Amino acid sequence: MAKVLTEVVKEDQKTTELLIKNGLVFTEQGFREVTIKIIDEKIVSLVESEAGPIFEKEENIIDASGCLVIPGFIDAHVHFNDPGRTDWEGIETGSRAAAMGGTTTIFDMPLNCSPSTISLQNLNNKREYLTSLSHIDYALWGGMTGTNLNHEQELAQMSKGIIAWKSFMSESGIDDFQHLSPNELKNAMRAAKAHGKILALHAEWEKDIARLTAFNKQHPWLNERSAFLASRPISAEEKAVGYALELAAKYDTAVHFVHISSPKVVGLIEEAKMSGVNVSVETCPHYLIFDEEDFLREGALLKCAPPLRPRQEVEGLWECLANGMIDTIGSDHSPCLYSMKSTDSIWDAWGGIQGVQFTWLAMVDGALKRGVPLKQIFPLGTSNVADRFGIAERKGRIRPGLDADLVLICLDETTVAAKESFGFRNAYSPYEGRVFSTKIKKTMLRGKVIYDDQRGVSDEKMGFCLY
Repeated sequence: MAKVLTEVVKEDQKTTELLIKNGLVFTEQGFREVTIKIIDEKIVSLVESEAGPIFEKEENIIDASGCLVIPGFIDAHVHFNDPGRTDWEGIETGSRAAAMGGTTTIFDMPLNCSPSTISLQNLNNKREYLTSLSHIDYALWGGMTGTNLNHEQELAQMSKGIIAWKSFMSESGIDDFQHLSPNELKNAMRAAKAHGKILALHAEWEKDIARLTAFNKQHPWLNERSAFLASRPISAEEKAVGYALELAAKYDTAVHFVHISSPKVVGLIEEAKMSGVNVSVETCPHYLIFDEEDFLREGALLKCAPPLRPRQEVEGLWECLANGMIDTIGSDHSPCLYSMKSTDSIWDAWGGIQGVQFTWLAMVDGALKRGVPLKQIFPLGTSNVADRFGIAERKGRIRPGLDADLVLICLDETTVAAKESFGFRNAYSPYEGRVFSTKIKKTMLRGKVIYDDQRGVSDEKMGFCLY
C-alpha cells in the first residue's frame, strides 16, 4: 500500500496529510462510513470508502474501527478559576480533564477566577495569563454585574473580546461578582442587544431565595440538606425565567438560560421561543443523572444551584431533551478545594460540581439506557453550541473547511470513573465509582491527537483563544 502521509513543500510550507478510516462518522447527514481526510489543522474531505485492514506502520492513518467519530465537544459552561484560584482548578488541569472527556473547546465563565472578568483590564490580563496553558481551544465570557453595568464604553470594548455576557439574577457566591437587580437587568438586556452578544443568565429570583434561606436556617430541627433544597424551589427559577423572558421580548435581546433544572421551566422557555423570543436553554448532566435523594445522601459533594430535583423532574428533563426542547448541554464544572466541601454545615459548603471529564460519558450512557437516539444527543454539545455562539465557521461539525476537532468513542468498552484517572486538580467527584457503558478512545484538536486512552493527554498545550 502506498504511503498516504505526505509532507509536500509548496512555497516553503510543509503540508501534513492524515486519514481517519473505518469509523462510523457523525455528519450532517447522520452516521456514515466515510474516510476523513485532514490536511494540517482542517478537514478537507469526507470520502465514501469500504472498511479495510490498517497496519500499525502507517502512522498517517488512524484506524477508527469499532468507534463513532464525533465532532469535538464544545462545553460553553466551565469555571476553571484561572487566574487567582488555580489551587481550585486552573486551565491546565481543567483542560486536561476536558480533553480526556472528548471536549475540544470550552468557554470559561467570568467568575471564580480572581479577580472576576468584569473590566477590560481584567479581561486582557486573563487572556494574557492563559496563553500557552490550555490543552484545548477556549473563549472567555465577560461578566455584566451591578458594579460595571454603567460603564458603557468599557463594556462595549470588552464585548469585542468575549464569546458572550454572563449575569446572575441571584447572589453568585463571589464577592466581586454582584447579581443584577430586576431594574438592572433591563439595562443589561439593552447593553447586550447593543453589543450584538448573547446574555446568559443564572435565573433564580433573589428575593425569594433570601427569604426562604432565612426561614429555613431558623428551623434547626429540620434536616439541613432538606432545608437547603427548600430554600431554592423550582418556583424561584420559574419566576426569574419568566421575568427575563418578558424583558428579552421587549428589548429583542438574545438570551441563554444556563443550568435549567426543571421541565416546567424548559416548557416556559419553549413557549417563548415559539412566540419569537431569541432564547436558548442549557441543562447540565448532573440534572439528568442525579436527583435530590442523591443529594440528601451525599451532601455537599452534590451541592449546586439550582439544587438537584426529584427523580420525576430528572426524567421530565430527559423527555424535554428527547422532544428537542433543550438546546445545549454544559458541564457547569465548578471545582473547589475538598476542604470547602467538607464543612460542618451544608450552608457553608461550596456549591459546585466537578464533572467536565464525564459529561459526555454520562450523557451517552443516559441516552442509551432511555433509548434516546445519539444523533439527537450529540448536537447538544457540538453544532447547536457552535451555531448559537457564532463559531460554526470553525467548530461543531465534521465538514470540509472546519477545524479537525474529533472524538473517537467506543460503545463496546466501559469506563470506570476511578479517582486515579481524574484529570482535574482536586481528585474528588460525585461521578467517582460510576461505570459508563462507553469509552473515549481518542480526542483530536485541529488534526492532532491530544488524548489517547493508552498514552493519556499529550504534554503539548496547543489550545488558543478564539477571540
